[in-house]
Amino acid sequence: MEFWLIVTGLAAVSGLWMAWPYLRSRSVEMTGSDGAISIYRDQIDELERDRRAGQISDSECEAARVEIERRALVAARRLDSGFVSSQRSLLSAAGLVIVAGAAAVALYSSTGTPQQQDMPLAARKTEELIRRADAGDINSRIQLLIQQTQEEPESFEAWWVLARSYAAIGDHASSADAYRHAAELAGDRPAVLSAYAEAMTLANGNKVPSAARVIFEQLAIENADPRARYYAALAKAQAQDFQGAIEDWALLARDSNPQAPWMPLVERDIINMARFLKVDVTAYLPNASAEQIAAASNTPETDENTPTLAALEASLEADPKDYKGWIALAEARSAAGDAEGATAALDEGRAHFAAAPFVLDQFAQTERALGLDLVESGLRGPSDEDIAAAAELSQTERDDMIAGMVAGLAARLEAEPNDPDGWVMLVRSYATLGEMDKAQDAYRQASATFKDDAQVLQAIRSQTSGLVTGN
Repeated sequence: MEFWLIVTGLAAVSGLWMAWPYLRSRSVEMTGSDGAISIYRDQIDELERDRRAGQISDSECEAARVEIERRALVAARRLDSGFVSSQRSLLSAAGLVIVAGAAAVALYSSTGTPQQQDMPLAARKTEELIRRADAGDINSRIQLLIQQTQEEPESFEAWWVLARSYAAIGDHASSADAYRHAAELAGDRPAVLSAYAEAMTLANGNKVPSAARVIFEQLAIENADPRARYYAALAKAQAQDFQGAIEDWALLARDSNPQAPWMPLVERDIINMARFLKVDVTAYLPNASAEQIAAASNTPETDENTPTLAALEASLEADPKDYKGWIALAEARSAAGDAEGATAALDEGRAHFAAAPFVLDQFAQTERALGLDLVESGLRGPSDEDIAAAAELSQTERDDMIAGMVAGLAARLEAEPNDPDGWVMLVRSYATLGEMDKAQDAYRQASATFKDDAQVLQAIRSQTSGLVTGN
């Protein structure tokens, strides 16, 4: 009711404004004829001032006066004469107010949405995030979850889903922090504690930290949790207890269903450790296949199309921003029995992608797949000295770091293309670096990715306007 009173009041005010001419008191107005004559009078007065000032002669003044008077007479005959009077008409004014108000109310009733609540800026932003999240944008979903945890800090479900979402995009540090909140709310639930400890391990470059090891070992004893048993064995390997690690993994494999989702990971590490210890893998994995036995014996099959070590090294020397090349080099060196060389390849690759989390995660996955993480060789993250030194980087070094960040963004979009904001950032980054060919190529890839979403495509075009051709 209050809403409609406001609408009716506004309509009445609008109608009153329209009816105002009918409400004024009686007036007399000069018509166009009298206005035209007054102009000619002013011209004659101006002519007389020019004569007195000596700007024109008497004869010139007289000739001009005659011409002005002639024009004034012609104008007076052509235009209407007299005055126009107007007077108040309350009936007309009231009718106009009623008609205008009724029309406004009727129009809004048929086309408006009076039941729609006011939507402030924050709500509109949330609505846009929901739209993107529904379209599959995980970053928008994470933003919504962050808002939910701020609104409901005691909601275990909100923190749990947020942690899993961070893990899905490889942000293990943020995932570990969210899992910590979930674990505090869940108490001693084994699955939550195990997930939290795993996130801490992944955020630590797959090196089991002390706090996580305590959790894993406790859960392995009390609950026989498979994840805890796996990481407890990994902690032994990283502490140089290689025999203990392979034996624990062998026990986990024996106690697990062959179709269990963790079995590929366990079998992989048993094979890698058997190769490292130079022992018979079938003693720990009785049902090992011929391919697994060959891998444990370090006699993998070779493909004639596989690039040679020399070719990979030459390619990376020419283009060190090829992250897949560093992974291929590590795999090739590992296959050749050069574990230290494989680790060195990944370390050198990390140096070129220090600011690219997605690529660093790919390197970490490769390290685990090759079994290079089984032997503790120090953390992969920057030390305090590294961080201090970063503040003193030269311009060239900063440019290299920026180039690494851009390359990392390109790599992430290659794997996760459904990110409009990421593509816009990539196009702008390439344009800023002066790499216009790459900017153009990124724009084409973004256009192809969102060709069926006109709204997103238009947003990308507007935000990259002027940076690439054909936009």
